[in-house]
Amino acid sequence: MQTRKIIHVDMDAFYASVEQRDNPSYRGKPLVVGGSPNQRGVVAAASYEARKFGIHSAMPSATAIAKCPGLIFVRPRFDVYREISTSIHTIFKRYTDLVEGIALDEAYLDVTENRQNIPYASTIARHIKTAIFQETQLTATAGVSINKFLAKMASGQNKPNGLTVILPEDAIAFVEQLPIEKFHGIGEVTAAKMHSLGIHSGADLKQRLLTELTHHFGKAGQYYYKIARAEDDRSVEANRVRKSVGAETSFAQDLSDVGQMLQELEQIALSCEQRLEQHETRGRTLTGATRFSEVWEKQATMPAEHPCDR
Repeated sequence: MQTRKIIHVDMDAFYASVEQRDNPSYRGKPLVVGGSPNQRGVVAAASYEARKFGIHSAMPSATAIAKCPGLIFVRPRFDVYREISTSIHTIFKRYTDLVEGIALDEAYLDVTENRQNIPYASTIARHIKTAIFQETQLTATAGVSINKFLAKMASGQNKPNGLTVILPEDAIAFVEQLPIEKFHGIGEVTAAKMHSLGIHSGADLKQRLLTELTHHFGKAGQYYYKIARAEDDRSVEANRVRKSVGAETSFAQDLSDVGQMLQELEQIALSCEQRLEQHETRGRTLTGATRFSEVWEKQATMPAEHPCDR
């Protein structure tokens, strides 16, 4: 069986980098794209300058501003981000049609067979990174390996503007030394459960039987069993089917009146219905969620005047 050549490309702080590119006064300053701290917004993206203060995506904006009082907040411009993402995907298609977009700023490429007959995936990754910078003035980090899991792990090793290759002969050793919380597909809750079971690294995970992992983690246990052995047979899906469509909102003030709640819920349902029509699809399962914590939806916001200077 032919060894696959997979590239994972991840744009560096994409939304924030676009805003810093387009507004020179933002460059070198802690900046987030996301919601207002006065309206329960959340951080959609943080510049690397902001990350130095412990600010990250999905963090409540109120928490972010507490960490850096002079933090710049910028309204998201998703139409601009989508346009740039389309341009980047055009660059990908110069090398292969097997491109699986994960988000506007992230994609997998299968270059096992590529349009330019370049023998090394690392060479293609370098060409792609160079083209992205020349055509968008933005940087990207790439990971190269023999499957999607390892390529994803590789791209997280040397950000920003990095390139990491995990060769087939190095794959198992790489996974064994990796802390379990660094594994793609293992979140905080699962990592905590693994820690309670004495699993702290890839080497620890590899020692566990498949039956034990499926007992504790269900179907996901099969995935954990494989990645502990640097195995991942998932293909790069160029035409990945959308699995869900949703809508949500957040409110500056808590809602306590049931009638008002139902009225707002109706508007959210109508938004979801419109999105289903736009995608020309329909669903079978309807799920509702109510948030009572400090984690809130992304919202537009006014930019702050000064960066954090402490």
